Amino acid sequence: MLTSPLTVGLSLLLVGSAVLAKDHPIRLTIAPGKVAEVCMPLNAGDTLRWRFKANAALDFNLHHHVSKGVVMAVERRAVQADKAELAIDQSNEWCLMWTAPAAAKRTTVEGAWSSQPPK
Repeated sequence: MLTSPLTVGLSLLLVGSAVLAKDHPIRLTIAPGKVAEVCMPLNAGDTLRWRFKANAALDFNLHHHVSKGVVMAVERRAVQADKAELAIDQSNEWCLMWTAPAAAKRTTVEGAWSSQPPK
């Protein structure tokens, strides 16, 4: 059976898109004592990856809401950087959240997040 170059190209494109996760940039400026979050819909089985650096130590968490409650999957206190991944256990909207220290002027956060469906 002969395969056309178009078929091969489309096959490689589909395989490549399933393997590569797109980075979504994070660029935040947070006022003293305030919070900022980046939320995204994720499905059970997805892998969420994130990385960030801040100009001051701040609190960070990854959470989602169930009914009226908040489920904290990750909590970090007074961190200036983080890089991690988590296998998502429940389909929902998930949020990366940073809380700036009240004593800081303005806190900047830069980084990226990506998600990948199960293989």
